Amino acid sequence: MLKLLTANDGGPISFTWHSGLYGGQKVDALLLILEIPLLEALEPFHKFLAHFRLCPYCEVEGRMRLSFRLLLAVLIFAVFVLPGRAQSGAPQLVAPGVWFLLGDASKGYSNNIVLEMKDYLIVVDANYPGRAQELLEEVKTLSSKPVRYVVLTHHHGDHAYGSALWTRAGAITIAHEDAAAEMKRFEPARWQREMALREDVRVLGVQDLERPKQIFSGERMVLEDATRRVELLHYGWEHTRGDTYVWLPRERILCTGDAAVNGPRNNLKDAWLANWPRMLEKAEALQPRYVLPGHGAMGGAEILSGQRLFLADLFHAVQQQLKSGRKTETINIILPVRDQNWMPRNLSADIECANREITHHMPAGAVEHSWH
Repeated sequence: MLKLLTANDGGPISFTWHSGLYGGQKVDALLLILEIPLLEALEPFHKFLAHFRLCPYCEVEGRMRLSFRLLLAVLIFAVFVLPGRAQSGAPQLVAPGVWFLLGDASKGYSNNIVLEMKDYLIVVDANYPGRAQELLEEVKTLSSKPVRYVVLTHHHGDHAYGSALWTRAGAITIAHEDAAAEMKRFEPARWQREMALREDVRVLGVQDLERPKQIFSGERMVLEDATRRVELLHYGWEHTRGDTYVWLPRERILCTGDAAVNGPRNNLKDAWLANWPRMLEKAEALQPRYVLPGHGAMGGAEILSGQRLFLADLFHAVQQQLKSGRKTETINIILPVRDQNWMPRNLSADIECANREITHHMPAGAVEHSWH
């Protein structure tokens, strides 16, 4: 515990971290203890913090005359306390036998979904090896059934690089043939680059990504038993050439991988930007009740429409500036307010991808490019 003594107040302010469940989520919160008298005037401020959940754990002991220094200390607390340090979230039950697991963005992890069938489990995405190792244990707390299938929504490392850990545990990895083709195109170069950057990739002791054990082609593959129907849908080239949605028609739950994310979390370098919004329209036509994205919090169909509008607005804005005669290095676009949730602070990488696609008259991902 850190003690901060306030001058002329005669008492300490104590800060310590506290872990617990808050709002259904595991929270690491800052515990504030004021061991000094406090005027009733501070009570509305404390209620304000509680109302907006800025102070999920707050103990106030005693009363005192309110000093400027104390008020400043409380304000500093209100500004800097966070609802939780970056971590993978606790499983969220979306529907009976369907769990959504939020990935720790600070470690580069994607989200995962666990689907319970009559005799086995399906996991959506293999994630990075570090998270795969965690999930192998965490899934056991959800169901005693074995993981039979791990669906790879696309070829990127945060969705596929943990594959070997799942197959060693007895699961079968599944991907679309176009995702397998992208792996052949980009690997092992990307894997070996990640080995230099990530300990969890390096400790596997192999020089290449394990390829999917089962490949499907066409627009649909179905996994079905007496309890649930699961459809693997491939509409075309979007975020990547091999994007796969996982659709539960009875529950109207759509797992999108990175074809739709919630927030400014997408890398567009392997994409076909002009085609992507059209494919998202097909996903929207399913009318999902729940959308479980590859990154960011789960939600509804607004995740699909928001991702689609951002991509369309981005592409159109860059296209218009190029038509007006602007040189690539001088492109500066302003997107509508509706795009704010999906727009990164720095748009330069996204603009470069759109420019590459427009000037080469082919998908951005089809033009030779570096990943980092």
